[in-house]
Amino acid sequence: FKPMKQTIKLKFVKDLKKKAEICYEDCDIKVVAQKIISGNVNHIVITDRENNLKGIVTSFDITKAIANEKNDLNSIITKRVVTTFNDEPIGNAARKMRQNNISALPVIDKNKKVVGIITSEELM
Repeated sequence: FKPMKQTIKLKFVKDLKKKAEICYEDCDIKVVAQKIISGNVNHIVITDRENNLKGIVTSFDITKAIANEKNDLNSIITKRVVTTFNDEPIGNAARKMRQNNISALPVIDKNKKVVGIITSEELM
């Protein structure tokens, strides 16, 4: 008797990513806050008009901005964004989140265009 060989399909980011909520870099903070509420999300990806990644804003960033009476979106954007790619294994994406103490990774293509987002919620 030989045990059946089990095939485990390794999941990639493309298997779990979702559509990113996006605002342009010249958006008003209120618009970003409204997108967070209407999209029921915690992360808004910031791009230019050509969909090039410029940064990310979290619901916590918005809360701090309101508390500190900041109105300039540019002052709260995280510009050094840790990213992932469609063909990256899920384990690598999870490791990036853990090592950087973050809960989301924008998914970009080879031209740095935003193609989605993966959050810690998708990894659970």
